[in-house]
Amino acid sequence: MLANGAPTFAAAPPPTRGPDQTPVFVVVSAGAGVAAALESGESFPAEAAAQAIASGLAPALASSGPYGRVAGAHLDFPFDAGAGKAGAALLSALRRALPRPVPVTITLARVPRNEGELKALRPLAAGADALLGFVFGRVGPIDPAAIDSLGRPWWAGYAVGGEGERQGAGGEALGPVAEKSLDALSGNPRIDFENDLSLADASTVAFHFTARAPVRMEGLELAAGERVSWKEPSVSELIFQLGSALTGRHRALGRVVVFDGASEAERLFPIAAFEDVLLGRSLAPVLDVSTQGNGRAVIVEAANRTPHASSVSRVANWVEVDVAPAHPADVQVGGFERYEVYDSGERPVTPGRGTRVRLYETLVAPGESITAARIVVRGKLPSPCCPQRSHVVAAAGPESAGEWIAPPNPTPIPTRAPGRKSKR
Repeated sequence: MLANGAPTFAAAPPPTRGPDQTPVFVVVSAGAGVAAALESGESFPAEAAAQAIASGLAPALASSGPYGRVAGAHLDFPFDAGAGKAGAALLSALRRALPRPVPVTITLARVPRNEGELKALRPLAAGADALLGFVFGRVGPIDPAAIDSLGRPWWAGYAVGGEGERQGAGGEALGPVAEKSLDALSGNPRIDFENDLSLADASTVAFHFTARAPVRMEGLELAAGERVSWKEPSVSELIFQLGSALTGRHRALGRVVVFDGASEAERLFPIAAFEDVLLGRSLAPVLDVSTQGNGRAVIVEAANRTPHASSVSRVANWVEVDVAPAHPADVQVGGFERYEVYDSGERPVTPGRGTRVRLYETLVAPGESITAARIVVRGKLPSPCCPQRSHVVAAAGPESAGEWIAPPNPTPIPTRAPGRKSKR
């Protein structure tokens, strides 16, 4: 960042426990002031910026630093043809200023679109040990063929985290919203949900959350009329790009997958889900549903036992319970979002005429346990209680439509046959 025109360095908190022996690269991001200064070209203070970065990296590069074994530094700056000359000067100065020689790699924000930009970018590309170009998940993805034409080793980048933008009632931007808020947004009864079909980009899914009344949740407050515009990478498109982006690219070193959030609980696509992608396992969430009759009520519990999320949909993800011959009188949805009632022919009906209750969940998050719902009935519950089925559409695309599952018969309690008492 820049303070009074001079570059400064602010270190992020190190991890509580760094990797033991695994070599890591320390990432240095550019603040808004640095990004603007880079675009200014010759006025960029390359020497001062290099000294600030080198001083800030010195503790990490020490043999017993907080990040473990540091093998290099990566500059995640908005480097493109316009910043080519200033960027090349920064890399040259940084190599001289670092306390020990390490590889220095950079992110390319945009690849050249013509021969003039290609010529302006070559000194910058030549000054880096390797390049990183995001082919998926960031605005304006890099064309793999274009970055390969620079003649430098490079990695294909994949940003798998989503992000929302909080907006006022008039549409003004009010700041970013982290991915960990998505589950709470999708399940709040005071928030309206709608798909955004205006985005013509197959790699991204988008939707809006609009607050009908003031909403307060962990890390986020919305006034009535405010909304969150959300964009999330398409998991099915991610899987396709993982296999296709490097085809025929002679200088590609491999893939770099970037996960947002400090822990798995803050991610809609966690590291465990990516491991299943690599190993060819199922990417569908699996709902473990249980029903328990309790007098005139049925308790319905559901939990996702996988690291995979569902799609975000008001109609695709549900659990259905059959209480026949009883009829539902009242439904307390618990952690589900809403419910509908059907008859035995799967026709939507009023509760007094129905025998099946369908409980909807807009987003089934990885590892989520949904707070139990309670269905109060009129009439006699089946014994044992109660048949159930579920339907989920995975974020990766596959649809999981379960068959009706009958409840297990209660285990009989063994009784002792009548007879004489044994003598001792």
